[in-house]
Amino acid sequence: MSRLLPESIKIGLFPGACWMKRGRVAPIVEKLEAGQSDGAALLAAFASLLAQLPKTGLGKVRLHLLVSDSLAAIAMLPWQEELTGEEELRTYAQACFERSGFVMDDSWAMQVGFRHFRSAGMAYALPVQWLEKLQSMCAAAGLRLETVLPVSAAAYWRQAGERKTTCHLVLLEEASRLTALTHEGGRLIARDVQPVIGDVHLAGMRLLKRVGASHLPVDAIQCWAGATPSSTETAVRACFPDARRVSLQMDVWS
Repeated sequence: MSRLLPESIKIGLFPGACWMKRGRVAPIVEKLEAGQSDGAALLAAFASLLAQLPKTGLGKVRLHLLVSDSLAAIAMLPWQEELTGEEELRTYAQACFERSGFVMDDSWAMQVGFRHFRSAGMAYALPVQWLEKLQSMCAAAGLRLETVLPVSAAAYWRQAGERKTTCHLVLLEEASRLTALTHEGGRLIARDVQPVIGDVHLAGMRLLKRVGASHLPVDAIQCWAGATPSSTETAVRACFPDARRVSLQMDVWS
């Protein structure tokens, strides 16, 4: 007889809307006001979601957390043939952060890796203090925190590539930012971010026009919008009318 897999709870913490999904039950969604977008506000939403769980029976439940890229520092890592160990890899990631104007110090918890051999990798980091508060809240609720991933990192590591396409995008839509992960031959080659100030459609047009000008014709676009309705479909159709568009579920990477 096979063992039953431990139960998992999936939670997403994003400006605009946070959500919790347990099993096949419909997700619980917490709407946030426009000004509630920093780490403290998202922790408060996290506490509100945890308060809606039963008080007992959670000892073996595993929690998988997906969080906004706005909480994280993220850097693309061009492939380096000479890297041989974990320490060299981390030093290289720190140099990539510095080239983008960000100094990585001990106040950040960093993860580094390459998904494909001889292809671009990704480094991401989250504030240590924020993670410690998160862990403390999970422990108080009797939950085992299994994973914490910014949405770009989750898409990089877990999204299935469009291998039959020449060029495809994963478009991540958050309340305050749009992110395009560009792939060729199923492998990540670029990441571009567009802040959303006012009109989402205009922000989407700016981002997608940049992508279209810099890369091969896009064959497919995988769109993720979390727990809120997508506002980028018109921009996608305007910029890439012939591309196949696929909508991804909010917990697809959790």
